[in-house]
Amino acid sequence: MVARIGEIGPDSIAEEMEIRPGDILLSINGHPINDILDYQFYSQDDYLQVEIEKPDGEIWSLEIEKDYDEDLGFHFAEPVFDNMKSCRNRCVFCFVDQLPPHMRKSLYIKDDDYRHSFLYGNFITLTNLSESDWQKVIKMRLSPLYVSVHCIQADLRKKMLGNRRAGSIKADLQRLKEAGIEVHTQIVLCPGWNDGEVLQETIEELAGLYPGVVSVGIVPVGLTGHRDKLPVMNPVTSELARHTINIVEKYQRRFREQLGYGLVYLADEFYLQAFINLPEAGYYDDYCQIENGIGLSRILLDEFAELEPHLPKRVDRREVYLVTGKSAVPVLEVLVTRLNQVLGLSVCLIPIANICFGGGVSVTGLLTGQDIMKVIGQAYHGKRVIIPAVVFREGQDTLLDDISLEDIKDSSGADIRTVDGSARSLIEAILAD
Repeated sequence: MVARIGEIGPDSIAEEMEIRPGDILLSINGHPINDILDYQFYSQDDYLQVEIEKPDGEIWSLEIEKDYDEDLGFHFAEPVFDNMKSCRNRCVFCFVDQLPPHMRKSLYIKDDDYRHSFLYGNFITLTNLSESDWQKVIKMRLSPLYVSVHCIQADLRKKMLGNRRAGSIKADLQRLKEAGIEVHTQIVLCPGWNDGEVLQETIEELAGLYPGVVSVGIVPVGLTGHRDKLPVMNPVTSELARHTINIVEKYQRRFREQLGYGLVYLADEFYLQAFINLPEAGYYDDYCQIENGIGLSRILLDEFAELEPHLPKRVDRREVYLVTGKSAVPVLEVLVTRLNQVLGLSVCLIPIANICFGGGVSVTGLLTGQDIMKVIGQAYHGKRVIIPAVVFREGQDTLLDDISLEDIKDSSGADIRTVDGSARSLIEAILAD
């Protein structure tokens, strides 16, 4: 892969220098450009020597004087121009290794690239960084990063990740702390592996790395029905969920006294699994682990509560159906109960079991088109059915199994609407004519 320029900004330096889409950026001030981070970092100076390769192979060497931090006007289709750094681990809980066959090909890619961590908040393990990678992270101050820790014990982490390099996690986090780089950490809780006392030790050690470690998110292991070649593992039970909630809430109280905020946070699934009310908004502080699904339900409920006083008293008679994964049912039932108090309005949930994945997968975001179509059939022909956009590939209308929104519309004959996951979007889709 190369740094091929996709677009040129209008009235930019690049346009003035007659650089065109399709040209390749080779270097800036002698530094090879392997990703968007290199481009942004090395193009800041007010004097640049830029090498460009034209489509016919001609090399242009350009001297550019500009204001400091002024952008050159190059735009690239992808953020990484060399090969993405893939995962070298064989985690006992790896979700990619549990995928059913015939899903979208991109799902089987194991991304463990520190650049994606900085740019998009993807969690990485730090096990595949070369020394040059470390130097780049430190030199460019790529902060914050998002790191999957899982456990702090060296031998156990090696076993869980299936990688002998995984045991240096504490030293790695210490190195990032000393470089002034903040880290949001993740623990995938695997019963019998890293729960209980091991979890407490991990939380203690990570808290000891504050202010390098700025958050600890804990999520339950996801288990599908496709674990034939993986170790036997049990799901998080209601009892374990309650026990883990007690542990984490104890630490939250302590850290609020010591640090002024909670530091450690549990995914919504723990509270739903334990049949315990979700924490109030203050528990999540600034929702720093929202991309990990931690606090999404609370945000939805609180936003709905703000909008609830503005709901109409009555509407023209209509029936609306909401597609959802089974784990979200307790949260959505709160909204549905209130919506059904609007005269003329009938809102019902359509819980979809994830047959394709099997196992205990019940989150909405992993629903497949084939499972949705099996449940909907043609029973909702002509009726309004709302599907959350989280089931679709970002920016597109295809699901994990490459079934499209149009496929679902055609097979069901339903009036399919999509919503972005917010309470406002949901209410608007329900009430819209």
